[in-house]
Amino acid sequence: MLVPIVLCLTVCLLIGTLLSGNPWARIFGVALAFPLALLTYFVLGVAIALAIGVGRFYSIPFGAEHIEDWHILASLAVWVGVWAALILWILGRRGRTA
Repeated sequence: MLVPIVLCLTVCLLIGTLLSGNPWARIFGVALAFPLALLTYFVLGVAIALAIGVGRFYSIPFGAEHIEDWHILASLAVWVGVWAALILWILGRRGRTA
């Protein structure tokens, strides 16, 4: 139930990022980083756990197979930062070429 909601939110924010002007594109882009970070964290966590056979979830970059609450929050913060930086970099390049 959560995955369709996150995917719908991601698509809506992506459309807003692509169609809006420069200041709003940056706001939508940073907001887009949150659902993308959630999807990345959970897909990678499950895929890595299945690949190496260590249970159900493997937390990247903090916690590995023995995770606590702060590992989840810190890992999500890293993924949000990575996606936000990537999106803002792409938007910056798009602004220079137009």
